[in-house]
Parts: sequence; C-alpha cells; structure tokens
Amino acid sequence: MTYYKVVLSGEDIFFENASRIDNDNAEPVIGFISCKPISAETPALALAIAKRDLLVHWNHSFNFDRKMGMPTLTLEYMGEMRGWLKPKSSQDYYWFTNEEHKQTLLAQLTQLPRQRLWRKETPITIDT
Repeated sequence: MTYYKVVLSGEDIFFENASRIDNDNAEPVIGFISCKPISAETPALALAIAKRDLLVHWNHSFNFDRKMGMPTLTLEYMGEMRGWLKPKSSQDYYWFTNEEHKQTLLAQLTQLPRQRLWRKETPITIDT
C-alpha cells in the first residue's frame, strides 16, 4: 500500500459564527480544508476513501443536526508520500473566510516536506 497526501476543500456550508463578541467585524466561514495521509492501492481509491471519511466525520461531528449542509468537496492536491515515517495531521479542518485565506492555507498544506526522513512527495493528478 502507498500513502497519499490528500488535500480536500469543502464549500457551500452554513457555518454560523455570529456568536463572536465582535459581531460587526465577523467574516462568515465559507468553507474548510482537510489534509490527511491516506493508505490506498491507487490514487483514485485514496481520493474515494478521503472523501468518504471526511463526509462521515462531518456528519457525526459538525452536521449531526443537519443545519450546516453537505459540503461540496474539491480535490485541491494529492501527492504520493515516500519515506519511512508518515506525518500525522494536527487538525481535522482548517476553516477559511474568503478565497485569499483559502489560498494561503493551501500554500501551507501543499508545500513539500523539508525534513530528511521524507525522501520525496510526488504530486499526482487524477480525473475527478
């Protein structure tokens, strides 16, 4: 089995963040990014597993009352991870409030690792 780094974005959600103290300057959350290492035989299977796992977690944690809606998922990046140790994700979701914020998060999550224990991460493109 090969490990793939799968970065998905989810949009078209109804996230109510109006409960913040400074309501006048609160920007609504319009989406999220998820970055996970997935073990699979093919890139297409890794994408399917990542989407399934994300939607199951979404419905059990954030959307249990069905108020947030079903996100539209988009593959942002997929790379084959080679090396001895595999990194673990420190967060399940990275929330963004606008397109610029999304692109900043994507740049951080898709940069290649700089540590010596990871030999190489090869970007992969698949038709969705």
